[in-house]
Amino acid sequence: MSPVEPGSLVVVTGVNGHLASATALRLLQKGYKVRGTVRSARSAGYVKKEFAAFGDKFEIAEVPDIVAPGAFSEVVKGASAIVHIASPVTMDAKKPEEQFLPAVDGTVNLLKTAKNEKGIKKVLYVGSIGSVIMTAKDPTKEVITPDDWNIYTEQLVQNLDDPLIGFHIYIGSKLVGEKEAWKFVKDEKAMALGPIHKAITSPPRQDVSLGWLYDYVADPPRKTGASTAEITLFVHVYDVADIFVASLTSAEADGQRIIALGEKSSYAAVADILRKAYPDRKVPPADPNEPAMAFPGAEVIQFDTSLGTKLLGGKWRSLEDMVLSGAKDLVEKESRGWDKSE
Repeated sequence: MSPVEPGSLVVVTGVNGHLASATALRLLQKGYKVRGTVRSARSAGYVKKEFAAFGDKFEIAEVPDIVAPGAFSEVVKGASAIVHIASPVTMDAKKPEEQFLPAVDGTVNLLKTAKNEKGIKKVLYVGSIGSVIMTAKDPTKEVITPDDWNIYTEQLVQNLDDPLIGFHIYIGSKLVGEKEAWKFVKDEKAMALGPIHKAITSPPRQDVSLGWLYDYVADPPRKTGASTAEITLFVHVYDVADIFVASLTSAEADGQRIIALGEKSSYAAVADILRKAYPDRKVPPADPNEPAMAFPGAEVIQFDTSLGTKLLGGKWRSLEDMVLSGAKDLVEKESRGWDKSE
C-alpha cells in the first residue's frame, strides 16, 4: 500500500468520541488534515472549539445513519485514508442487534464506499481487545497473538438472561464487525484512558472507560472499594492514536492486526495513583472482595504487542500517565458543573 503522508486528508469517524477525538488531535499535530464524522452537527460544537487552532485543517461531516446506503459517499471524497472508530461503546444492550447492526453493517458500508473512492490508500479499523480473549489457546501456556480470535462470545450473546449480556454484546459487536471487515478485504482483494477532548455534559456512564475511572475520583466516589484483581487491560488513548498515525506511513502495518495494550493491572492500582494525586478526595480503599470484569485466563494471559511497540518507538505510556491525565480532565469538568449541552 502507498504511504499516506502528512498533509493528506484523513477521515475519522465518530470524531466526538473519546478515542476518535484523541486520534484526530494526534493526526492534526502531525500535519494531517482531518474530516471528522458525527451523527448530528449539533454534537460537534465541543470538538470544533477544541481544534479551532488548526483552522481549516479540521472539518466536520454529518452522517446521521452509518448503515444508510451512500452514507459516506460525500464524506470520503478527496480523502487519502480513513480511521473508522464510530461504533456503540456502551454495555447496556439487551439484544445483539442493538449494537451488531451499526458495528457490522456500518463498517461494511464504509468499506464499500472506500473501495469505490480512488484516492483512498488506507483504511484503519479499531477493534477491541475483547476480540483476542477467550481464544482456542490455553492462556496459561501460550501467548495470545494477532492471529488469534475470540471463539466464545458469539455463543454467549445467545443467552439473553446472562447478567453480563451487555458486555458480551459489546464485545461481540466489535468481534463480528472486525471479522466482516477482514472478510470484505479478502473477498474484495484495550480500557482506553488519557486526556479528554470530547464534551462530557454530566458524570460519565459507569459502563464506559471514563466512567470506570470517574467511579474512583468522583466527589463523592461512586464505588466503596477497588478490586485488587490484576486482570484489567489498560491502554493510553494517545498510544492507540499514535499507532493509527504511524500506520499511515508504515508498510509493516499494512494488512496487520495490532494488539494495543499498555498494562494489565487492577483498579486498586488506579485508586492508589488517584489517592496520592488527590489526597483531599475520598478515593475508595483496596478491596479483594470487590468484583472486576473477568474472563477465562485473565490472571495469566499475555499478549504479543510487538508490532504496536515498534510503531510507538519502543515504549507504551504508563498506567500513571493514563490515570492522571484522564482524572485531571474529569475533575476539571466536574468542578465547573460539566460541559454545556451542545
